[in-house]
Amino acid sequence: MKKATASMPLGLASANAAYCQRMAQLAQESQQRWIELGRRLASGNAEQYLATLAPLQQSGDWQQIAPALGEITRKQWQGQLEASQAITHALLEEQATLAAGISEAMTGWLKQAAGGGIGLDATPMAQIWTTLSQQMASACSAMREASQPGARHDG
Repeated sequence: MKKATASMPLGLASANAAYCQRMAQLAQESQQRWIELGRRLASGNAEQYLATLAPLQQSGDWQQIAPALGEITRKQWQGQLEASQAITHALLEEQATLAAGISEAMTGWLKQAAGGGIGLDATPMAQIWTTLSQQMASACSAMREASQPGARHDG
């Protein structure tokens, strides 16, 4: 007995493909930004150690090793604090970028799936998605503002 299968309408299939492509593109762009941040944060460690210890090698005064190690530790703590702040800022920026990209992809999907978007704004799904997109954008904006240096944090 042959099983009947319903074929997917062409508009919906192309809408799904475009949505998946956009999501994959967003993931690749996000990955590249995180890799670059990781490279940037890690690049200074070796240089920092060498710059702190280089004067000891030139002067030959190895009694200064304890203060130099203390300075390296202080710089490392400062670097970790700065890295933490950079990661937090990057995370908030990434959330905003992804929220905007997902909103754009879903809006495009809704328009394609509805056959060009005729009367799209009146559908309940479009209204729900519009509200959700606005809430995501507002939340990301508020988090970004709260993470800015000097921002007042009530709590």
